Amino acid sequence: MKLFKIALACSLVVLSVSVKAQQEPLYTQYMFNTMSVNPAYTGTQDALEAVFLSRMQWTGFDGAPRTYSFAAHTPFTQHDMGIGVALVADKVGPVNNFYFNVNYAYRVNLTDDLKLSMGIKGGFYNYHVGLDNLLLDANSIDPSFQGQVERKFQPNLGAGLYIYDERLYAGISVPKLFQSEINPEEAQQDALAVLKRHYYIMAGYLFTINDDFKLRPSFINKFVEGAPPSTDITAQMVYQDMYWLGLTYRLGDALAFMANVNVTEELMIGYSYDFSVSNLGNYNSGSHEIMLSYRYGGFVKSKRTRRLR
Repeated sequence: MKLFKIALACSLVVLSVSVKAQQEPLYTQYMFNTMSVNPAYTGTQDALEAVFLSRMQWTGFDGAPRTYSFAAHTPFTQHDMGIGVALVADKVGPVNNFYFNVNYAYRVNLTDDLKLSMGIKGGFYNYHVGLDNLLLDANSIDPSFQGQVERKFQPNLGAGLYIYDERLYAGISVPKLFQSEINPEEAQQDALAVLKRHYYIMAGYLFTINDDFKLRPSFINKFVEGAPPSTDITAQMVYQDMYWLGLTYRLGDALAFMANVNVTEELMIGYSYDFSVSNLGNYNSGSHEIMLSYRYGGFVKSKRTRRLR
């Protein structure tokens, strides 16, 4: 029975990767974790910003993805630039991924209000597959399940563009420019043996309804060779610039609810819950995502505002 569950878990994970191409981490609260997707977001806030995000995908399903992300960045307003760092730990079954990047962005004014930020990032990507921790039958010893299967360490470069003002944002990015083969011997026959280059497009706008309520629609679209696009369409209602309630539809995959609260001027907390609308919904109890965001503007030489992220 344990072997059957392992086989089922591995089959479903491989199926999800081949269909959705989830070689890059997935975020429902992407609008609050933008720097992890687009390096050009670095330094676009009038404060030092640090974001921690934890995602538990497909709960109740053995080997389901677990993602932990931390990103921090700050502007240097006197030089129209920003710098930041981002770390991501991502686990899917026996696959462990770790990303570390340093970001740099430079801003120019397109109009009095509209700005263009151009960003790059550099770092490394570590990919490791091991079967040591899989739970086999106590009386079963299979050498195929002993030791690591594959390890890949590679430097990484990424780039992006980000246009924004107090209400609008739009960006395009390539978080990983280097497309690499995990196992050169299998890459010719198996697309999963290649770490694919991903392309992201995202945008959002803040509409004022009245003094208390605002509406912010947004979307993010991910493209990767050999798979259909992955699209999240989101609508968030904002009350008194403090409380956020949102709904996201990931086309053909999931429906998500999210809630965010500005506990103080500096601290925001958020939670989202996804439930699958695809066949994977029969095998999991949904996905949970927790987000913490902290801003400190004490040493930034400009007026600090909590603008549209």
